Amino acid sequence: MKLVLRILNGAVTAVLAVILVATVALAITARRSQDGMPSVLGYKVLSVLSGSMEPAIKTGDVIIVEPLKPDHEIKEGDVITFRAADAPEMLITHRVVGIVSVNGEPTAYVTKGDNNDAVDLSPVSRSQVVGIQRWRVPYYGYLREFMRKPVGIVSLVIAPGVLLIAMEIRKIVQVVMEEERAKKAEKEPADAQSPS
Repeated sequence: MKLVLRILNGAVTAVLAVILVATVALAITARRSQDGMPSVLGYKVLSVLSGSMEPAIKTGDVIIVEPLKPDHEIKEGDVITFRAADAPEMLITHRVVGIVSVNGEPTAYVTKGDNNDAVDLSPVSRSQVVGIQRWRVPYYGYLREFMRKPVGIVSLVIAPGVLLIAMEIRKIVQVVMEEERAKKAEKEPADAQSPS
């Protein structure tokens, strides 16, 4: 039973450490990037704040977006992240449902959220496109948003650190107590054999 608890404790600690390191790394890359978007290996990591793409992409998920390159072809069915025409700081992630072409070259994309009833009001020009969504990490966006708040930093950085220190102190105390028991056990037989 103790072995199972040790393995479980180690696994939980490892998972928490990976999540913590990933979240801190994303925060650092977001502050260093010119566009304020965190990235990993060149891919943008974005939290989903609305349900317009449900059920494919849910509120609280994180999406991994490959930045648009000149040679990328955007096809119908692709999920793209783009800047809103009237508010460039606002990012929208919707599915391409149509392509507007001039002389056979795509000039704009008709987009729609999977959960929306109608297509977006205006087509999206290629210059507005940030990238193409490649992967989704369920619910990680909630954790990422939580980590931006002071209470999140305390509960996910400081509290686990204190817990890890407390666990190490507990291990040290157990080792010391076991050594004292071993010394007492060695003395007791010697005391029993000594003449009275």
